[in-house]
Amino acid sequence: MNSKFLAKWMAVAGLLLGSFYAIGGLIIDLLTIGLNLGTAMAFGAIIVLPILFGVFGIILGSLLELLVITRNKIKGSINKK
Repeated sequence: MNSKFLAKWMAVAGLLLGSFYAIGGLIIDLLTIGLNLGTAMAFGAIIVLPILFGVFGIILGSLLELLVITRNKIKGSINKK
């Protein structure tokens, strides 16, 4: 698993979660106080969450790749002895 793959899937997850959050916020606002600035901010989650999740996926994927490389180097040095 590389960081590009993880970033793409994390961005898709962010889009889904942002959509659920925006639709849920819209429904709650319509049933209680009506549309306001909070509703617009909830729809901003459709844009912000995929970006944040994608960046987090790149960072996490890079750290996982580094961990695997380090593990392979340690494992290879143990096998050489």
